[in-house]
Amino acid sequence: MKLNKLLASAALALSMPVAAMAHNHSNLEMGHSWIKQPIPGMTMTGGFISITNNGMEDEQLLAVHSDIAKVVELHSMVMVDGVMKMRAADAGWSIAPGETLSLKAGGKHIMFIGLQQMIMEGDKVTLELEFKHAGRVERTFMVHMPATVEAHHANGGETMQHDHHGDHSH
Repeated sequence: MKLNKLLASAALALSMPVAAMAHNHSNLEMGHSWIKQPIPGMTMTGGFISITNNGMEDEQLLAVHSDIAKVVELHSMVMVDGVMKMRAADAGWSIAPGETLSLKAGGKHIMFIGLQQMIMEGDKVTLELEFKHAGRVERTFMVHMPATVEAHHANGGETMQHDHHGDHSH
């Protein structure tokens, strides 16, 4: 009898952190998440994902954390004197209830600067996305060559534009 109570207590204790973590981000629906395979010799690349807020209050993607690069930033593309440039989005991006934040090539994206290791097609990389309300949420991103992603989307996936990054100045 004591063993059954002990096992039940242990199972309950172990399930509580998992339930709490699932509750924190249960209103966020994350779509295809991928990192562009860098060109050989390059030490930077981009990451992409779609995040839908199915909750009743605004959410905000504040940051992304990873040890695959010296610097991981959220970036936006902005027009400066007729030229598209990337800028760090230090405050992140708000996601209104019912809205989807789309991080994609040529637009808002995750920027990895100073890659610590070469990542190749098929590799899986775990990132931590930090949200204002949901806290830190782990998400696995697949490494793909842009042509592979384009083929995936041509066969029923979402449409994405795949351009090379331009000026990386801040």
